[in-house]
Amino acid sequence: MHDFRDGLSVEYEPDFPGLITLPNPIPRWLCDAQTGEVVAKNAAFDALFADLVSDGHPLTINDVLIETEKTEIAIQQIKIDGFAHDVPVLANCGPEDGTWLKVSAVRGEQNGRAVVACSVLDIDDSTGSNQGLRKARDVLRDAIESLSEGFALYDDDSRLVMCNQRYRKMNKGVADLLKPGLSWEILMRESARRGIYKDAIGREEEWVSDRLENGVQYIQDFELNQTDGSSYLVSVHPTNLGGFVVTRTDITSKKQAEAVEREGDILVRHVLDSSPAAVVMARLDDGQIIYRSPAASDLFGKILSIRDFFKAVNDRADYVTAILADGYVDDFKVTLINGDGKAFPALIYGRIAEYRGDDVVVTTVIDLTDELAMQEELENQRNLLFQNEKMSALGELLAGVAHELNNPLSVVVGHALMMQEEVQDPDLVRRVEKIGSAAERCAKIVKTFLAMARQQPTRMERVDIGSVIATAADVASFGYQSDGLSIEQIVPDGLPDLFADPDQITQVIINLVINAEQAIAKSRSGDRIVISASVSDDARNLEIRVADNGPGVPDYLRARIFEPFFTTKDVGDGTGIGLAFCYRTVRSHGGHIWLDPAVQEGAHFCITLPIAKPTDGTSGDDQTLEPVKMALRALVVDDEPDVAELIAEILKRNGFVVDFASTGAVALSRLSNQKYDLVLSDLNMPDVDGRGLYEVILRDHPDLAKRTGFITGDTMGISSQAFLKEANRPFMEKPVSPVELRNLVHKILAEPKRAQR
Repeated sequence: MHDFRDGLSVEYEPDFPGLITLPNPIPRWLCDAQTGEVVAKNAAFDALFADLVSDGHPLTINDVLIETEKTEIAIQQIKIDGFAHDVPVLANCGPEDGTWLKVSAVRGEQNGRAVVACSVLDIDDSTGSNQGLRKARDVLRDAIESLSEGFALYDDDSRLVMCNQRYRKMNKGVADLLKPGLSWEILMRESARRGIYKDAIGREEEWVSDRLENGVQYIQDFELNQTDGSSYLVSVHPTNLGGFVVTRTDITSKKQAEAVEREGDILVRHVLDSSPAAVVMARLDDGQIIYRSPAASDLFGKILSIRDFFKAVNDRADYVTAILADGYVDDFKVTLINGDGKAFPALIYGRIAEYRGDDVVVTTVIDLTDELAMQEELENQRNLLFQNEKMSALGELLAGVAHELNNPLSVVVGHALMMQEEVQDPDLVRRVEKIGSAAERCAKIVKTFLAMARQQPTRMERVDIGSVIATAADVASFGYQSDGLSIEQIVPDGLPDLFADPDQITQVIINLVINAEQAIAKSRSGDRIVISASVSDDARNLEIRVADNGPGVPDYLRARIFEPFFTTKDVGDGTGIGLAFCYRTVRSHGGHIWLDPAVQEGAHFCITLPIAKPTDGTSGDDQTLEPVKMALRALVVDDEPDVAELIAEILKRNGFVVDFASTGAVALSRLSNQKYDLVLSDLNMPDVDGRGLYEVILRDHPDLAKRTGFITGDTMGISSQAFLKEANRPFMEKPVSPVELRNLVHKILAEPKRAQR
């Protein structure tokens, strides 16, 4: 609120209200010197300020006049001199930004109240001669308002003459100051003080100096970034009257788009730099590399051109030809060169793109070395699985055959061995020994079948490889000595022992030698088989070789020779089981067997088996059962009478009193009426089987459970294996031999004694 008072007195006191209200075409008004309130006005005033008067609200000098520097000068003149004559002021009438009037004013008192009387002496554009100019000005103002840019005009004193609404919106932080007469310096300083511009934060004075200098030098296209997130491109141009024009273009959206694009570029770069994929971007015309990901640098080193990592020139030519055809290439297999100069198989993907006006090729490289190795391993595993499936089928077949042979073989083996102990006639002894040897061999073959089906050795002990090779050569040479075929043995002295099943390893070597003999005899080429043994380079294995100079194995058959049931022999000459057995047995011992691919003349089979450790040895379970000093009663349970009688006969010879039962139910009946010191039972029986019998013994005769063992021909069954593991009782496999039976009984009877100690 303007205050016109000061300490000066007024020399005259006109009748202000009367002067004001007299009819007069000149706009006049009277206002309170302290409050600025308009206390009197004439009709011409009402006409001039019609928009203000129509509101019906009390008016003040602030409503009538727009604050400018010239207005302030006129007010100061009234305060000091008591009057002002013909001074320009900007009045709040006419256009939106006001009208310049020439006003005279005089200060005085009325009824003890300080007042100021004002009258308009001249009105711009009030005469008819200025109507065209006013119209032109209105047209110009409309044109300026229609601009999409912010527009402001400053006079030769760097004071604001006018600005459009867009300029006000762009300067919303100082919009309250944007009135005609505002100096450029005040605008800049207040903008800095209010923290409108980012660049001004913390350096207000320097920033103001730059802006003031810009206003004088008239620069073009400098950028202003406001703290509210908006950005403007500002230009300052001189006018012919010595002032300058400021234009503002809103570039906020453009800046945001650039920021998003820049952030996207940074993100893409970050992703590519963090990606394990080898990505290379190169110019299409000369192959010069523009970008390479870290993975590509690791793979190819610091090469400068994409041409350098193609092994063959034709490969790059084919790649470029393919990508030019469609603009992209997928699954392009090629051989490349890595940073160490080594070739490797690769799969590449390419895309043609535009980068800074040039056509570029973005190439992604996938090293297939590990993948191909993995595929090879998977193929090997697949073949191994296929092999195991066949071996499982073979195992089931062999287990079934062995199970059917076990009982009759038990009778033959057991009685033959007992006859050897009884017969005195040398001729009969010789015949019984032959029967016993043949029967034992059959029993070993059956047990080998079972071991093959189980994929584990039956009896592990320290083995002298020289003795094994000698035995195998002796057995295999029978029948071929007259054909001029020689079997040589090269076994150095002092070789370490194996820890293996001697019967199974012997059978492996026999099978290999017999295969070689049959191949040489059929082809009528070759005359020598060499069995050799040596220590491996790492001193952890023994290497056994069975080599011949016969026809060899064709390349197309080498991958299949260890498959079960696969044979190239005529019907009746081969079963396809021999080499499959060798493979299964060697693998079960933790070894390897293969046909040496480097040898093309003849067949050279190689076997590696682990050397026995110093602690390896027999379990100490093989004991001789001494005749019992006092009569012990044993119960034998088996649904095969011949087998039961054989077991009973062996036990009787060692001083036992033996009862036997053909079923589990009969055995339970005997247990309820008689005390026994030993129970030997079969597993698979009709009615009550071995499991059911043991559960009753464990419940009703717990002491006898510790003197119970099992004799079975079915250790392959899942249920049988589970029961034997759960019961944790001694057992033996059929066929039954006297020695093994005595060892089993000794083990059972010795167990309670060990527990007592």
